[in-house]
Amino acid sequence: MLTRVKQFVAAITAKVTALDRNFIRKNLRAEEQALFYRMNVPDQCHALSVARTALKLAAERSDIDRELLVKCALLHDVGKLRGDVSTWDKVVTVIAHKVAPHRAEAWGKYGQGGRLANLRHAFYTYYHHPERGAGLLAIIGEDCKVVEIIRRHHEAPEAREPAELDVLRQADNLH
Repeated sequence: MLTRVKQFVAAITAKVTALDRNFIRKNLRAEEQALFYRMNVPDQCHALSVARTALKLAAERSDIDRELLVKCALLHDVGKLRGDVSTWDKVVTVIAHKVAPHRAEAWGKYGQGGRLANLRHAFYTYYHHPERGAGLLAIIGEDCKVVEIIRRHHEAPEAREPAELDVLRQADNLH
């Protein structure tokens, strides 16, 4: 519960600094940056936190491609587009997911228009952003490995998956 309160405070106070923009420029190509900046600022800050945490988690590992890891961490939520989900809609979706995840997922529906439709779209985005992000990345010709890691970052772990996916999940779960 305390983690969620911290996330809420971080969301309403989020801002991307010059140092952050430099980190983004250093690690993402122009097309990737364009997708990154289509997210709302709280999601951009979340992605930056996940990227930095992922690097710390990978520090002692020799089986990690750090360039790939940072790119995936920065892009893991690009399926959440600015305007898809308000901060309050996100609060409702997170609570609903904890209380009744199967009902919450079934309630989600693509599309917007009107308060109730927007909330349903927020649920849809919450559950389907990995596939949406992977699709957007495929359109810009992103490397297949990045696309698959993004697509699978909320799926249950499987044997023989990329080490970068494992670290990304760990870092994302910490934020």
